[in-house]
Amino acid sequence: MRVFINYAHADHDIVESLAGTLTGHGHELLPPDKLMPGDDWAVELQSAISEADAVIYALSPDSLANEWVSWCFAAAVRAGRPVIPVLLRESSSIPDSLSGTPVVDLSAGGDSYTVLADAFNTLTNYQISVDLAAEVADVPAGIPAQAMGSLAVSRADAHAVLLPNVLNLLPPPFEWLEIPAGEVILQDASANGGSAGGAYNVGTFYISRYAVTNAQYRVFLEDTKGYASERWWSFSEEAARWRQENPMPPSISPDADVPCVGLSWYEAVAFCRWLNLKLRPSSAVQHAGLRRMTTAIGSTIALPTEQQWQRAIENDAEKMDLSGNILEWCMTAWGTDNVLLGGKVERVVRVGSTDYDEETRLRHRDLAEPESRDNRFGFRLACTL
Repeated sequence: MRVFINYAHADHDIVESLAGTLTGHGHELLPPDKLMPGDDWAVELQSAISEADAVIYALSPDSLANEWVSWCFAAAVRAGRPVIPVLLRESSSIPDSLSGTPVVDLSAGGDSYTVLADAFNTLTNYQISVDLAAEVADVPAGIPAQAMGSLAVSRADAHAVLLPNVLNLLPPPFEWLEIPAGEVILQDASANGGSAGGAYNVGTFYISRYAVTNAQYRVFLEDTKGYASERWWSFSEEAARWRQENPMPPSISPDADVPCVGLSWYEAVAFCRWLNLKLRPSSAVQHAGLRRMTTAIGSTIALPTEQQWQRAIENDAEKMDLSGNILEWCMTAWGTDNVLLGGKVERVVRVGSTDYDEETRLRHRDLAEPESRDNRFGFRLACTL
């Protein structure tokens, strides 16, 4: 059977083990080779998906936040390919579009092939209605996992991590902080319409020490192919509509090095999508003391999920610059603990300021409409490899 695995690069190690199991049982993985920088990734991925007998959707917080993963899922549904949701981590959420589909749970380990073989033998149970596929961008931002390396390549060698060198494009200050993998607990916010919270496993990621400043956001505003370009707002119908209805860019303070505030969630996401493209293929900066090797091309910059934000504030609050009265946008949709790029849904904001006490920063969960330009709202960047 020909199989396409739809996954985020952050889950490469887990997916590579799964891929080895599949090939060991005679299955063929598509695409057979790594996609190259000169390839038309959308065309190549669409071709591989169309040729596949089944698509495995590897579910994790990282894959749910990845635009290329969402794009591949939609492409598989449009092509009529059966989509088998595979839960990689116990805390991973199930998208609403897959709520009626049997889920293969590999989060506890064990014999992964036995449960997958059952799914392969009942592919009719995994046909997804086209109506359930979310709207996605024509050309997603970032890099698809299939362009970052082949699943057949061993990654046992120890090397150094190379992170996107944001200072090649934006003025200082900027610094990546490594946040180690671990578990976080989100407080119950159901009384305010939020989720019930609970425990979540978060993979290793990197977060910017400082919130995006006025000078840094101004680069996006002044780039002739930046803020004014429609492509950065195409990640959802709501974002594109908001941009059309709000043609005037935000008013940015002349104070260069202070956090840029008064930005909507749409404006924060658009900035991240622009930054991803501008930095690829870019030079990278080595993160001292780390052993694993990847290239700048193999990273995705986005807003942190709420789970990532929680993990960062618990681990590196002393290093994270929390100056100023700022609430920080997260990728996460309020009330779900999931990442949803589309839909008219409220978004999570977290307290990123020492003007609030430590207990509030650690535990308080709040929400805002994505179109809100409240003068307290800013954001910082997260990077997954």
